Amino acid sequence: MTGGPILNTAEPRSLVYANTPRGAVLAAAMCITSPQGPTRQPGGCLTQWHVHTNLCISKGKGVVAETDPGCPPGPRNRVTPPMMHLWFVPIPGGPTAVDATNAQIAHAAEQVASPANGAA
Repeated sequence: MTGGPILNTAEPRSLVYANTPRGAVLAAAMCITSPQGPTRQPGGCLTQWHVHTNLCISKGKGVVAETDPGCPPGPRNRVTPPMMHLWFVPIPGGPTAVDATNAQIAHAAEQVASPANGAA
């Protein structure tokens, strides 16, 4: 993954968009370390780093599916480097929540004004 330094909010490593009836809405930025990279804790217990073990990742395309029921031909299940989501939308669990479902993310994205939030 490329991008700025691990915890530079001006240059996040990845952006998360949610599909809504109004179009894609910017829902979060992600900080991503290298596979054995540092996981700094500037927010103490609010700094919630996590990994994913259920994603089908394709070289050059990134995440293409979840492993349930299994990866399509080509992509492989790989453990991600540690990451942290910084949610801009009202996710249950707060702005660094780890376990938001796709439905919760889409619902939260529908609650915010757009395009000021960054609709694509």
